[in-house]
Amino acid sequence: MNGLPDGVVTFVFTDIEGSTRLWEDAPDVMMDALRQHDDAIDGVVAAHNGQSVKPRGEGDSRFLVFANAVDAVAAASEIQTRLAEIDWVSPRPIRVRSSVHTGMADLQLGDYYGAAVNRAARLRAIGHGGQTLLSRSTWELAQDGLPAGVTITDLGEHMLKDLTRPEHVYQLNPPGIPQDFPPAKSLGAVPNNLPQQLTDFVGRESELGEAQRLLHHTRLLTILAPGGTGKSRLAIQLAADVTEHYPDGVYFISLAEVGHADDVIQAVAESIGIAFSSDERPQDQLHKYLANKTQLLVFDNFEHVIDAAAVVSGILRATSSVCVVVTSRAKLNVSGETVLALGGLETSWEIEEEALGTSGVRLFLDAAKRSDASFSLDSEDLDPLEKILGLTGGMPLGILLAAAWVDVLPIGEIATEIEKSLDFLETQMGDVPDRHRSVRAVFDYSWELLTPTEREVYTALSVFRGGFSREAADRVAGASLRDVATLVNKSLITPSASKDRYSLHELLRQFAASELDGDGDRSAQVKEAHAAFYKAEMERVAVDFVSQDQLQVLANIERDLENVRVAWRHAVARKDAALGQSLVLPLVFLYEVRGWYPAGASLFAGGAEAFAGSGEGPDSVMYSLARASETYCTVLLGQPNAETALSVVDIARRSGDPIGYWISLQAAAITMAHIGDADKMVEVTGEMITTGERIPGSWWTAGGKNWQTLAVLMQGDLEKAHRLMSEAKSVFEPSNEYYMMSWTLWLEALIATTEQRFEDAIRVLGRQVERSRTFGYRRATMVGYEALGQAQESAGDFESAERSYIESLAVAEGTGVEYGVLSMMVRVANLHGRTGSEEDAVALLGSVIAEPRSAQQTMSDPVPVIDMATEVLDRIKPQVGAGEYAAAYQRGSAEPYDVAAKRLIESIR
Repeated sequence: MNGLPDGVVTFVFTDIEGSTRLWEDAPDVMMDALRQHDDAIDGVVAAHNGQSVKPRGEGDSRFLVFANAVDAVAAASEIQTRLAEIDWVSPRPIRVRSSVHTGMADLQLGDYYGAAVNRAARLRAIGHGGQTLLSRSTWELAQDGLPAGVTITDLGEHMLKDLTRPEHVYQLNPPGIPQDFPPAKSLGAVPNNLPQQLTDFVGRESELGEAQRLLHHTRLLTILAPGGTGKSRLAIQLAADVTEHYPDGVYFISLAEVGHADDVIQAVAESIGIAFSSDERPQDQLHKYLANKTQLLVFDNFEHVIDAAAVVSGILRATSSVCVVVTSRAKLNVSGETVLALGGLETSWEIEEEALGTSGVRLFLDAAKRSDASFSLDSEDLDPLEKILGLTGGMPLGILLAAAWVDVLPIGEIATEIEKSLDFLETQMGDVPDRHRSVRAVFDYSWELLTPTEREVYTALSVFRGGFSREAADRVAGASLRDVATLVNKSLITPSASKDRYSLHELLRQFAASELDGDGDRSAQVKEAHAAFYKAEMERVAVDFVSQDQLQVLANIERDLENVRVAWRHAVARKDAALGQSLVLPLVFLYEVRGWYPAGASLFAGGAEAFAGSGEGPDSVMYSLARASETYCTVLLGQPNAETALSVVDIARRSGDPIGYWISLQAAAITMAHIGDADKMVEVTGEMITTGERIPGSWWTAGGKNWQTLAVLMQGDLEKAHRLMSEAKSVFEPSNEYYMMSWTLWLEALIATTEQRFEDAIRVLGRQVERSRTFGYRRATMVGYEALGQAQESAGDFESAERSYIESLAVAEGTGVEYGVLSMMVRVANLHGRTGSEEDAVALLGSVIAEPRSAQQTMSDPVPVIDMATEVLDRIKPQVGAGEYAAAYQRGSAEPYDVAAKRLIESIR
């Protein structure tokens, strides 16, 4: 993607006509046919100074870019000539339609984006297989430089399906190829009154595809969502894209100004252009007119005339080929209705390269460019932008209102202002409907459609975060199944795909929460009910985790994590020790398994601070639990402190709570493992076993034996390690346990490695890694891959060992465990030094040593990572010439360790 042309560039978009059908008819040869297609195009593009950016759009499409319009037209012409000459392996020749459009390139984060790209795609959409269409901007630049024998046919103006402005279209005619095509598939080919749009359709491409699919199977499609979610824009674009299926017309019927259900029939008549001219009932005249028509009617903003649903069902009963699309905040609840519920746009991404493909980002960027044509999205903008998208819940109206501020404020300040008050999200533009002038206006409009009872239930539901079950809705908010169904029908709450959970759109939830907070007594009652419900849920989870299906139990904790965190904050704010105690254990399990160590340390530190200075009783138990959990998360970050760990053990011992004491002992055990104090670790883990015997069930005692296995291994007592590991395994293995069993298998493999039974170790670690990955247990996966690499290295399989070390590095990098990343870089460098890649090894080690955090130490190697790196470097140095060594070390020390780590990860992907 380096060296992409900027400024005014020419885009060539291609795709294969009927590719889906070709794949269905001949899947066995289509891959070969596609290679023929790609080879022909790639050769032409290279010969004409172009670049193939990447596949773009549906099917087997190509996205090509040229700095020069004459080159682009010559390439487009030659592509059609080359394709026509191919002896295709497919059942019938592949025919490609293409478009050529010149415009201002908008390069953002290394990819093209914006109006010119959208225009090129829409121009391609009106063409036919074998046809190449040029926009006016391209024709004006290339008309004097056409290749020999190439001619142009003027096709006149066409309304493209982007619904923005007409485009003057020209057909490119390569010599020797038939150019007799049907009329262009533009909007003018079918009668319609679709309103022209001022902006491109951005951000709902997947929902648009789903709507098209549904419309093939239903005659009544209701696009259901709260205000501000882009229902109308989606419906209009849907209608534009399917015009060819409705030869008698596609008509948009705006109901925004219709005041009464009785006026809907007249609105239909006016929109489709008929007049009622007899004393026969208007609906009968309408039905007769539509009876033999193949039309699509789009009813927009139906919710305030919902009593007119019978008008829609009457039309459908009276006709056989008329289809209806409705946009509404409430379902019509008539026979044959199919509902497409819209949620928010995508608001997050895993890596920077995925940001521009996120629908919320694309919409923000599109709107921002309209406010400030020079606006450019930089890498440092992505974090505050993700915050903005999250605060708006992906609501398109909220995103548009936020983006309108980029000409005044940096993105970070926009995020801060939204966080202060959602009233920041409003517009001063005079042509925006009142109900869309702000997100508060959107909510006020929806609020007016609710009965007093529905308002009371809805405000109570605002206490939930991240969704809720029907049982939770009933117990906390007093919402019956009928209440829930009513609010779903009014698009104010959204059911999950499995229909077992529900959620509120974040912006609407915040407004409902402000209404709830206005009634102090009611607010306190609901919040207490919420806390009590999740207290009981987490008490059950804490028991189930050590005795039931841990995969499901962990999923249950994670599913309600946001609600549990709300309950946690409630416990801390109210100093409710009983509530806090019920939440600690599930949160410790989840945060550790998922590798959220910094967040966990911060969360539990807040709890410890709230209950600090407590004497005896529940408050002291809560304090010791929070301190023990905070210490455990801190050690997992690679920050062991023996004095702190042992002081927390004393605090927990005095509290009298065996579970809190066990957790504190576990934190102390892992601390001693990190600093290499095997004797103290044996003492601590012995107390873990004893304490576990005071807790119901065998899980806790067996867990202590797991930890003591590692301690006696560090002492070199293999016989005792065998016995302890076997006793722990006899508890965990029959119950299909995941959490502790991940470590039991790891310990079994360590014993095998110590005894130089490397093949046994590799076999057991294969099970361990698979089990840890299935459970989503990042630390166990990281440590398992490291041990697997060590066993493979000891067995002489250096290639597999390197891959295992890099897999461990990748997990550590994703979890933020720097010492894990750095130590695996040392292990990879050591392998490179053993396999003839000494200079690469020196560069890696230079990067590690230059990183200050290499002073941390790992649990498996109780010495600082920098000492490990220095030892390996000293061993390799004599194998490299002085000049080569100096150059490699300088290169490595100048490269940030995380950049070197990412390169290693990419090498195995």
